[in-house]
Amino acid sequence: MGASASREKFRESVSALIEVDVSADDADFWDELWKIPNSGEEVFELIPPSAARKLRDERFANLATLFTQATAQLCQIVETPYNIYFDQALNCVRVLTRILPFLLEKGDLGDADERVEQLCWGTNGDGLNDDEKIGLMIGTAKSSESGKTSRNIDGNHTSISRNTTNVTTDDEQEPLALLVVHAAMHMLFLPQFTCDFYENKIDTDKHHGFRRSETKEDKELRGAVPSLQNAKSVEAGVSLVPRPSSIVWASGSGIKAEQLNGGYDASSTRKYDKNRIEVLRLLLSTCCDPLFSPADEYNPIASRWLAVATAADAPNSVCLFYSLLNTVLTFDPANVGFSDSHIKLVELSAQVLAVLLDCGLPGNPEPVLDMKGEPVTEFETASRGGFNVFRSLMARIDSAADMDFIFDGFARLLKNVYEPQSSYLPNSSTKLECFQELLVLLWKFLEENPLFMNHVLTKCDINELVVPICFLMYKSRRDPAQIGLVHICTFCLLKLSGERSFGVALNKPFTKKLPTDLPLFSGGHHDLLTITLHKLVVNGAYKLVPLYSCFLTIICNVSPYWRSMSLVAAVKLVNLFELFSSPKFLYSGEHAHRHLALLLEVFNNVIQYQYHGNTHLVYALIRRKDSFGRLASLTLKKAQEQCHKAFGEQSRSEYDADLARRVERMDPKGLPNTGAMMGGDDMGGKFVPTEEWLTELKNSLPLETVTRLLQHLVPVVDEIVAKRQGAVDEQEILEVLRDIVMVGLLPVPHAIVIRKYQPNQYTALWFTAFMWGVIFLRNQSLPMFDGQCIELFQVSVQEED
Repeated sequence: MGASASREKFRESVSALIEVDVSADDADFWDELWKIPNSGEEVFELIPPSAARKLRDERFANLATLFTQATAQLCQIVETPYNIYFDQALNCVRVLTRILPFLLEKGDLGDADERVEQLCWGTNGDGLNDDEKIGLMIGTAKSSESGKTSRNIDGNHTSISRNTTNVTTDDEQEPLALLVVHAAMHMLFLPQFTCDFYENKIDTDKHHGFRRSETKEDKELRGAVPSLQNAKSVEAGVSLVPRPSSIVWASGSGIKAEQLNGGYDASSTRKYDKNRIEVLRLLLSTCCDPLFSPADEYNPIASRWLAVATAADAPNSVCLFYSLLNTVLTFDPANVGFSDSHIKLVELSAQVLAVLLDCGLPGNPEPVLDMKGEPVTEFETASRGGFNVFRSLMARIDSAADMDFIFDGFARLLKNVYEPQSSYLPNSSTKLECFQELLVLLWKFLEENPLFMNHVLTKCDINELVVPICFLMYKSRRDPAQIGLVHICTFCLLKLSGERSFGVALNKPFTKKLPTDLPLFSGGHHDLLTITLHKLVVNGAYKLVPLYSCFLTIICNVSPYWRSMSLVAAVKLVNLFELFSSPKFLYSGEHAHRHLALLLEVFNNVIQYQYHGNTHLVYALIRRKDSFGRLASLTLKKAQEQCHKAFGEQSRSEYDADLARRVERMDPKGLPNTGAMMGGDDMGGKFVPTEEWLTELKNSLPLETVTRLLQHLVPVVDEIVAKRQGAVDEQEILEVLRDIVMVGLLPVPHAIVIRKYQPNQYTALWFTAFMWGVIFLRNQSLPMFDGQCIELFQVSVQEED
């Protein structure tokens, strides 16, 4: 059958399913449907969203038959993986990928429909008509699959009962939802379909097992977190070992090259990339029901589909985790020989891994070993609701070599956001578009693996991550569509800035040339960070206003360790102080002065702890001394006059600090939580300075250190200028300031205050919505998801002129 003929035949079959009732016993129709050659593009084109919804709403019996027969065939191909059936299996995969999101619109987290519930999760025939009972007729394939769902390819049993699905008995069928998820996870490691399979002797060799590494570097790494130094020993548990290791797609974390059939040749398994992409799309479509949950109702452990995919007995879950992680992090954009399909596999792997790491409860990083010394999870832990095997695997990575591999992978891939534009040779590297997914994965590692944060800050060059993050923030500052990207970059910097090692590491000189119009400066990565954040404030989109406190908190956290500030950075910081002390900002809301408090704390930290290396800042403060004097001498009358002059009879200011603060949902420690983008519509009235407000302002602004500095140094500088009759070299003044000893002239140095990021439900919800928003937009070439029924975030369609 030619391509055009098969396309027309598939169109006729789809039309028949939508227009008439097709009996489940019509073997000729169904056999022909599954054997019609078609591509993923054709399936998506010939089953548009309107047709899929019409099939669901008006011909549910046909949809039930379609779903159950396709699932049955996938179960059969898993049981008997013969090459002659692979094309038919791919047809089933494509059809299921297309229709499942429309089923889930009426699933648990969407508009719950009893028929969809019974079809996906029913374990008997109650409530189904004769045609719909096809779901109970899977027969041998289904019983074979149910045997497989409790063990991985190597046959190791994992007998775990979950609260998400019932344990199979002889007279009870497993739900179709469980079967299709498990079939997809089996098919990702199907011999000669998605992987090569060989008996791997190294898996069973007692001298080359998967015991916990105990090198000097590993012991030093674990020593940073005392509770993770010693492992708990149990008789048995759910294995966290990738077996058989030879089916893992790439070496790297958890898998050595010699465990992949004696050596890993990256090109040897790329012949399976297209099939892996097809099955990963299916797995992604089975996990998409968070899209249909309203944001304020979303529960990370409510999805039964995701619970099945991340349960302890999910087939090949350990191999899948390492396959996805290593496929992403081994990719090198500098090698231009990659096919388009492999690049797509890398991007899709990052998306699927992010989804699997987003649901359920965080993993427990405490090591647990069985009697053979191999990592396991206790049965009791694995059987609890919300357990996620993928999050457990991520939290339990505790090898220094694995940490280096993961960091190097993130650094190499994130540098790709600017390196292709900086190269003298066009097209000398592959341009990846999945940097937002990479940032989500980076955040997951920083947040949930306690050893990773310490390792990258003490043993790696963290500036390799800081530079691309700053570049992305700078390039995205004016684009309303990239506000989410700026948020996630801010989250990562805020998390890192809470550690002393980060502030120290930023002193490394910045020598790269970025393809941006950033002002030229000679300094370190502190300067790059500050100049970038200054640009976001003065030249960023209005929607970045809720992030201002975060920007200043980041600078404040690292300021005590800033050895030498460049002239450009010093001027930018003082400019920010003048901006936030201007009437337009200072009187924009009752709490607008908190920005000034953070900036004054930055100045105090540098003056008290790093005075001699920062004469540029000291001189900049002296030149703008009037700004500090006006603030120190502010009276209520003057404040009210300035407020009236700035805003007149306006009902509210253009910049509303109070609204920004409500959006930020400041926590009790004063750390902004930008994840709570739930600001109300209450806009509030016009702010008028009061005596109470002025008292709070005076008490909250730490002006004493700067005031004393100016009292002592301003006369010194004035004297130098007078002697030279105004013709004075700026460098001469800097040298004089550098030689002055300020000990005894300034207040007693204050304690260093670090504001650490505090996890909360709003941040977690924001990450879920952001991640799915990225996935939705990145899967539009084959539009896997239709925006019409999405509730997790708002989908806006821009009409072309």
